[in-house]
Amino acid sequence: MGEKKSKQIVYEVAFGKTFNNYYAKSYSEKTLDLIDDFLDHYEVYGLGGWKGKISPSNRVPLNYENRNELIKKANHYNLWHVHIGDPQWEAPSHGKFLTSEWVIQFRRLGHKIVLLELSWHNPMYLPNDEILEEEYITLESG
Repeated sequence: MGEKKSKQIVYEVAFGKTFNNYYAKSYSEKTLDLIDDFLDHYEVYGLGGWKGKISPSNRVPLNYENRNELIKKANHYNLWHVHIGDPQWEAPSHGKFLTSEWVIQFRRLGHKIVLLELSWHNPMYLPNDEILEEEYITLESG
């Protein structure tokens, strides 16, 4: 009988052009380390098991004035966000995952994520259309 080989999932990361520019020139060493911690985790484990909260960005609080527009945009671009611990990790008031004031906005494209923007979490603004439509750069693994 033949053996079944399990398929190893390859997780890919890409940077939107704007995110790449900020990553290369603007973010502090601390912020870069936090982003890199998440990327190292993602390339091995995907989104599962990350210590910070990861959510689809279509989960918009009821009190947001433009809630329906945000949900539509988040769904159209498959937008998600991940807490990275910047400026610090905060213990959850509910749920089991840590949160932080800053999140990375990204597109989820199967097993590939495209990092778009580092932004404030609350209130959260989705990336503008120009950022959402720009080309992206796929990173080399490792």
